[in-house]
Order: sequence, then C-alpha cells, then structure tokens
Amino acid sequence: MRRKKWIAKRDDGTLVFGEKPEQLPEAAFISLTRGEGLNLLQLFINQVLTLLVMHQMKKSPGLIYAELKGELRNWKGCGQTITVWDGKMMPAFRNKSSHRFAMKFFTWVIHRKNTKTYYLTFSANGQIPSTTEATHILEQYGKLYDGGKLVRKATPPTREEFTTP
Repeated sequence: MRRKKWIAKRDDGTLVFGEKPEQLPEAAFISLTRGEGLNLLQLFINQVLTLLVMHQMKKSPGLIYAELKGELRNWKGCGQTITVWDGKMMPAFRNKSSHRFAMKFFTWVIHRKNTKTYYLTFSANGQIPSTTEATHILEQYGKLYDGGKLVRKATPPTREEFTTP
C-alpha cells in the first residue's frame, strides 16, 4: 500500500491527500467546510492553522481522501475543504490535537462580521462530490454562520438529494 501524501494539483491549485477512490466503504462520511470573505490577516491565520491540521491528517486513521482549495479575489479570500472518512472516525480526529485547537481559534478569528462560514458532515452514499458540487451542497444544506451569527443549522442531504445535487 502506497503511503498517502499531500500533492498540489497544478491545474487549479487544489491540495489533495490520497487518491480519489473509485468505491467508498458503505459507512463512509464526508465532511465539508467553507469560509468566504476572509481578509488578509484571517487568511494568514487560516493558512498557519491549516498547515498544522494537514500534518495531523497524515497520521489520522480512517481518513480516506481530502481536498483543500483556496482562492483570493478582490483582496478577499475563500477556503473550502472536503474530507472523506471511513466510518465514524472523524470525531476522534476533530476533537483532539491541532484540529481541536484550530476549531477553537477559528471561532474567534473566522466568525467575524465580514465572513460567511459553512459546515456539514453527511453519509457519502458511495460518492465524493466535486469542488463545485460541494459548494452547492454546503450552500443548500450546511450549517451557516453569517457575520459570526448562526443563521441556519445543518440539514444533511438524503441519499436521493445527494445523488442528484
């Protein structure tokens, strides 16, 4: 078995961990996060914390695949992650080490009046969404904070909704 590592896709700058599998385990879960409207200071802090979490991800059992993508337009940044987990192993990763620290710090830094943030975890139902599909899924079903205030709780898509996003 080949050891997984982070690779930058040259065509769009996405960072990818592992190879996108053809088939997923029945109990696979997908976790999506997205932040929009980040200023340069928030982007810098986000990058530092992301590097710490990426290091933790390499050691995490149960992580099948991950994509990280960021953009900068008109001095505002956007970042999105897609992680795919075997079974319910994600909470063990999420609640410890550098990811736990990043979540607490993100709340203070990222949830500001200039940002929108989305979070969603749901059953993979055998497929991994593309970056564009993940954005649409987050916008429709994700937990949404706008300007640091909770606007909507997450409502994960059903199997039928996810297979035709």
